[in-house]
Amino acid sequence: MMYALQTSEGRFSSLAHQMGKWVDQILGPGYHNFCPTEAWSPAINFYEGQTHYCLVADLAGLGTEEILREDFLRVEKGQIIISGVREAPGLDGPKGPMRVHHMEIDHGRFCRTLALPEDVDLDRIEASYRGGLLWVRMPKRAR
Repeated sequence: MMYALQTSEGRFSSLAHQMGKWVDQILGPGYHNFCPTEAWSPAINFYEGQTHYCLVADLAGLGTEEILREDFLRVEKGQIIISGVREAPGLDGPKGPMRVHHMEIDHGRFCRTLALPEDVDLDRIEASYRGGLLWVRMPKRAR
């Protein structure tokens, strides 16, 4: 047997592709991030009721001006896309150099894409932002 030599980057890319396929098998297609790799992905919850779906995205630290941007929340080709930029949290107190000991709060460009169920009424989607959470209410079409 002959094996192709792969660089560490090639092995990582192959592993990432395999993991993406595994996530699709477990959660179904569309339930993981389809955005460019340089963007972080906010945590979401997705609920279904009898008359509507509800998407909740954790976007703490954003101001109303970011949320109200025209391209922040959009629906394209059966997917809902949330994208923007969150600045690093500012530090209170004396200014000057500081060492980071632990950092878990993502900042910078973010993007999250989720495939929408086919029965979403795209003309009646509503969104609100409160307490650091983006709430997107998506009514179902009448049957």
